[in-house]
Amino acid sequence: MLHSGQHTEIVRILLVDSDVAAGPLLSIGIRPVLRQIPVIMQVASGHQAIEQLRAGAVDVILLDLPSLADLSRDAETAVARLVKVSPAALVIAISDDSSVSTAMAAMRAGAHDHVCRPLAGVAFSQRLQEIAERHRKLRLMAMEDDQHPALVEAPVTPTRAEVLPMWRQEQRIIEEAIESFGGNIALAAQALELSPSTIYRKRQAWAEIDGKRGAA
Repeated sequence: MLHSGQHTEIVRILLVDSDVAAGPLLSIGIRPVLRQIPVIMQVASGHQAIEQLRAGAVDVILLDLPSLADLSRDAETAVARLVKVSPAALVIAISDDSSVSTAMAAMRAGAHDHVCRPLAGVAFSQRLQEIAERHRKLRLMAMEDDQHPALVEAPVTPTRAEVLPMWRQEQRIIEEAIESFGGNIALAAQALELSPSTIYRKRQAWAEIDGKRGAA
């Protein structure tokens, strides 16, 4: 059983951000809630990041997209160059832009995910943990036991589950995934291994079905 303040190992984080205050703020925000001791190395540009990665491996790379402009004017190309240098790391793009297009561009380039600021606190650490678990990097960004919601076992009464039509079950799975990602269809699509356009088409079809039933 781990207690607050105990750490099992070090997690090496490379933060690529031209804002000199970003590193200290990140450390203050996530250190108290992680089992590991986060060692945060900050560089200000893409070229500096490549030099750092060639000097030694890291576990997590946080990429501020505007700070990669020295590698390429195209953020997607810049992210791809960094991912190529450190393919084993968990790579997360960060920016102030919450648009689906920005997230999809970063992930097409090889980033595991995209998150928006602020990069601090329990919420951000939980998001990193979710991303690490989804990409089977379970030891990274593991949170202290007391930061996870308590699990309470309730008595189980055997019942026959309601059998829903296949399309309705599919709808429930997809809508629950979208809700779990705060309404971000791009991230839900990635988790479900679907394309965002497929989800949009299915939602339109479901709306038409519900509309016909309502008119009946």
